[in-house]
Parts: sequence; structure tokens; C-alpha cells
Amino acid sequence: MKIRLTYFIAAMLCLLLTDLTGGKTWAQESAPKPNGVPEQLQDRNMDRAALRLYQNALKYYEEKAHWKAAREFIVLLDYYPAFSQAGGVLFHLGESMYQMTMYKSAAKMFRFLLTKYPESEYAAAALYGLQKISYQTENHAECLKIYSGLDAKFGDDDVIDGARYYAGMAYYNQRDYDNAIATLSKVRARSEYFDHSLYTVGLAHLKKKRSTRRLPPCVSC
Repeated sequence: MKIRLTYFIAAMLCLLLTDLTGGKTWAQESAPKPNGVPEQLQDRNMDRAALRLYQNALKYYEEKAHWKAAREFIVLLDYYPAFSQAGGVLFHLGESMYQMTMYKSAAKMFRFLLTKYPESEYAAAALYGLQKISYQTENHAECLKIYSGLDAKFGDDDVIDGARYYAGMAYYNQRDYDNAIATLSKVRARSEYFDHSLYTVGLAHLKKKRSTRRLPPCVSC
């Protein structure tokens, strides 16, 4: 059942991205034309309706009902592509996909958000989402590249500790223990990643010692 739902969401996303990047959505094409309703009033009414749907989708998201949340976000983007909080919709849709391990679909949402709304309040979080996906798919070089951009542009953002954690882990997996220690040591104590960062710093020091320790001479040689 889960596999079927995954394919369904992926297909819907494909259609949605086509609609958002060019052409009208199915909802726009099939919607009845307004009869004498001022355009500004119509836009306000649509935005209010979209906001109610968005709040309902966020409720599912907070409850970790990611399939239901994703479905609502997709419907919202299809029916109300001009919604004033479209950046938030794209981000939470991407996060829902990430939580369902639909990494390719999630990455598409994050990239589209960054392209369409580069000044969005969710820009840093979307970039961080791409970094997490790179790490989860073992693309450590890309993970570190994204971290470099995050650190330069969003060094004071709330996501920076998580970004440091994933960058440090990428260095650790590359056996670059010096950079792993330096990066993970920057994770602040208030972060959810602090304990594991501290643990990995200790492991990295141990790995360094083992790699530099000379082997004893072979007495039988």
C-alpha cells in the first residue's frame, strides 16, 4: 500500500511541477469563470480559502501524518498556485516527502522553492533540506558544498547547527577527521545534534590516534 501511495504522490508532483513552471493547472482550467466579482475581492477570498487548507495540512504535518499532509499540500498548490504563502507550502511538502524517504521528490520541491522564491523565509531551511538529502544519499561532496553556501549566507539561521552536524558527519565518513572535529565542535549545546556531535568528535579523535599510531616491528621477520 505504501509503495502505491509513493507512486501516486510522485505522479502528482510531476504534474504539479509541470503546471507551476508553465501553463495552467487543472483546477484553473476547470474552474467556472467569476460573474462580476472584482478580481481583488476574488483573490482575497481565494487566499482565505487557501489559508484554511494550509492550516489543515500543517496540522497533519505536525501530527507526522506525512502522507495526508503531502496530499493536502499538493491540492493546495494545484488549486491556489498564487497563494501568498506558497513558499511555506513548498517547503512543508518537501519535508513531508523527505520524511517518507522520497528524496528525489523532496529535492525537486526544495529546488523549486529556491528558484521561485529565493528571498523566502524558508530559503535557508530548503537549502538545509537539500544538504540532508545529499548526506542521506551518501553524496558527501555535495553535502559539504551546500554547507559552505549555508554557512556563508545563513550562518545565523536556526538551521546552522543541523547543517554543521551533517557537514561534520560527511567529513567523518570521508575520514577527514580534522575537519570533522572542527565542524562538529561548532554545534552549540542547545542543539538537538549536540550530544551526537560530541560523541562523534570523540570517535574522530580515537580514529586519528589509531591512524597515526605506528605498528610494532615484526619480530619474526
